[in-house]
Amino acid sequence: MPKFNNREEYEKWKAQRLESLKSKNVDISEDTKKDEPPRKTYKTAVVWIMIVLIILVAGIFYSLLTNNPKPDDAVSGKRGDTDTIIKLPEAVNTQVLKEPVSLSSPKSWAEVIQQAKKSVVLIKTPQSTGSGFIISPDGMIITNRHVVHDLTEVEVVFNSTVSQKASVVKRGTIPLDIAILKIEGNNQDYLRLADSNNCAEGEDVMAIGAPYALSETVTKGIISNCNRRMKDEFEDITYIQTDASVSPGNSGGPLLNKNGEVIGMLTWKIIRRGSEGLNFAIASNVISKFKDGLMDRIEVSAKKTYEGKNKEFNNQFDGLKLTWMNEYTAYYNKIGLMVAKGSISVEYGTQLLSRAAAPPAGVSSVAEWLASLANRILRGEITESEAHALVKNSFAL
Repeated sequence: MPKFNNREEYEKWKAQRLESLKSKNVDISEDTKKDEPPRKTYKTAVVWIMIVLIILVAGIFYSLLTNNPKPDDAVSGKRGDTDTIIKLPEAVNTQVLKEPVSLSSPKSWAEVIQQAKKSVVLIKTPQSTGSGFIISPDGMIITNRHVVHDLTEVEVVFNSTVSQKASVVKRGTIPLDIAILKIEGNNQDYLRLADSNNCAEGEDVMAIGAPYALSETVTKGIISNCNRRMKDEFEDITYIQTDASVSPGNSGGPLLNKNGEVIGMLTWKIIRRGSEGLNFAIASNVISKFKDGLMDRIEVSAKKTYEGKNKEFNNQFDGLKLTWMNEYTAYYNKIGLMVAKGSISVEYGTQLLSRAAAPPAGVSSVAEWLASLANRILRGEITESEAHALVKNSFAL
């Protein structure tokens, strides 16, 4: 750079230099740049960087659109060659893709019971009371045969208050302890019959019924055995054993699973000193077959068998009843003699006679107790002499 004597010489040289550079279309030299403020060129660089990024993103997006992804067979199944299959991105909210909740999904037990109660009825007859449940909107009711006996019409009570007459349209032959009733109406609340083949031992169950005529009584237990068959009964008749507490009057009531379906119908229990939780329900599949007329062959055989067993039962029952009457007469005479001699007071003698005439604990009548003894003889649980000994021992002083 030349030396200048004053400021004017510098300005003149600078102007000539700029004109020369402009005419040659070249950049200003580094020396000139040092003499004037630097230019801000970073904005231009940023613009170019953004342009490059936009082009790069557009290229990636274009490649995604033009490629054909493979179908996800687990979701879409097989499709034709012309189908366009686009996988959902990970960020999509998958909650809207869930299946609707099944109507048979497990509910709380409180919900199950509140709904089921609407379909469980108390059955009244001149002889006794029992339970039943509706299985169709048109008012078909299932109960035990021994609840309705040989009647053609019974009274059913809903919600402990509303009473209605029901016709007995079909009854099984013992040991097929099932009866079908019918009430008027086409919009009844009803319970579904479960598939008892899906029974699981240890599964929670609920029993609803009217023990001792106390409507809507609920007890809880588990399934103890899914496929119990009784001695000398037919192979097609299976029972579900449960420890849910049941009492006289529960007969004919439903045993419910967690879905509110009927897995069995409460039918009988073993009453014996020291035994607890031995309760049995006819499996729901047996009920379905009976309702659909698929147990007719069994009933023909059952009828013949029942007639023979009924005759044998009557013989055993009559023999036990005669023993009881003879023992009671002898006991009465013995108590009367003791009162006459002054060994005991009249009041105490009366108490002894009343106690001897009463049935054992847990049994409603002497006749029921004697009948249970007769059945135990027929099932081979006790001998005939052992049964008569039990009757005699009940009058021991």
